[in-house]
Amino acid sequence: MNLGDLIPDPYLSRAALILLLPILLAAVLGAPWKALLARRERQNALGVAIICLPLLWSMSPELPGGARLQLLGMTTVALIFGWQLALIAGTLAAAVLIVVGTWPLQAVTLNLLLVVVVPVAVTMGVLWLANRLRRTNLFIYMLGVAFGGSMLGLATSFLVGSWLFEPGLDHAVVLLITFPEGFLNGCLISAFTVFYPELVRTYDDVRYLGKGG
Repeated sequence: MNLGDLIPDPYLSRAALILLLPILLAAVLGAPWKALLARRERQNALGVAIICLPLLWSMSPELPGGARLQLLGMTTVALIFGWQLALIAGTLAAAVLIVVGTWPLQAVTLNLLLVVVVPVAVTMGVLWLANRLRRTNLFIYMLGVAFGGSMLGLATSFLVGSWLFEPGLDHAVVLLITFPEGFLNGCLISAFTVFYPELVRTYDDVRYLGKGG
């Protein structure tokens, strides 16, 4: 199963649209536009994300046994820019795939929910839980939130997609295809927090490293 290839019936598409519209509206209204416009580096990084996401979603090589590798990268985008800009970036990336014909227009609402909204929501939920721990450190952020959160987000999307379209999907396959997603996001967030921590909106030196000032 490839998330981007799912074709829902019209009723499911309408239901997805009803769920999607208020979420995207909240993202647009609540996005940190002033902070984004104040720094050219963040604008450039967001532009790179919008370009890279369609390329990442278009790659789905087949694994032994017929399963397809699926990489989303939405955890990285959400942790760097926050959930509002992550949803906006994901929507613009989806528009690119629609224009080039990779995603069918009739499936865009469900695809946005599974590929963009669900991974971002799960990631922010894992981040919220991690920040509620009595003791937090950099490894919790990198491994627990970036690595674990991205794996859980992709697994959730696949389980929802399989429930709707392929009820017999082997859960072991889900575990197999989520590990590369965790590895990718874990490596990217590790690199950003080490070399460009000021660009990662959800990262805080004081919280994770105990630095003051």
